[in-house]
Amino acid sequence: MLILALFTVFESFLFPPTIFDENRFNPATLYEKDFEVTISTEVKFGLSDLRAHTIYSHINSYRLSATSFGNDLYRENVVHLGFGFPIIEKLAVGLSVAMLNYWIRDTENHFGYSLKIGSVFHSTPVKASAWINNINVPKFSEVDYLPPNYSLRINYAALRNLSFHFAVRGIETKLPFFNFGLFYSPYRIIKIGIGVNTDPTLLEYGLETYVGEFILNYSGSSHQKLGLSHSLSLGFHL
Repeated sequence: MLILALFTVFESFLFPPTIFDENRFNPATLYEKDFEVTISTEVKFGLSDLRAHTIYSHINSYRLSATSFGNDLYRENVVHLGFGFPIIEKLAVGLSVAMLNYWIRDTENHFGYSLKIGSVFHSTPVKASAWINNINVPKFSEVDYLPPNYSLRINYAALRNLSFHFAVRGIETKLPFFNFGLFYSPYRIIKIGIGVNTDPTLLEYGLETYVGEFILNYSGSSHQKLGLSHSLSLGFHL
């Protein structure tokens, strides 16, 4: 099966799917009370069998989102619940629970859950954040499980409209890899992002525009062997 040949179970959920999703991946960032609802669709490597649909909401300090990835033969479904809160000035923590289901037609239908913890420290112009995912090591069988994975990230706001980021990421005890890039806003209603991921080697890029309370986002990445992935989202923000 194509999906199982390219990915192991829930592998595409181990790290943020696009360059603009890092904050959403860390539950500690939910401490900043907000109201946002977004729907998005993503196609990996231009293959319709590798399509994901997501609805995401951030209301006050809580998150509720749902993602479905796959096709009529194989599908992965994830529902996230999360919240964040401040501990002391400039430091916040967060926790999220993901309800997991993967299904293979006429063969498999497994359920599980995953726990994630995160933290964020913000002291202008630097923001440091960290998260650990799958801390309970969800198991679906003797061979199918989700490994613990982590990220340590530094953001530096060099200018009001220009910031740089650098992250160290890893899975279990494997050697870590790196993600780095920048965000630039030439105008108030536009944000441009570009970055590089070292394992797998990916060039990441994206454009986000703001029209009143609406947000339109396009993100993509280029894999050196598998080609292009695309993500398009539309959101409402107050």
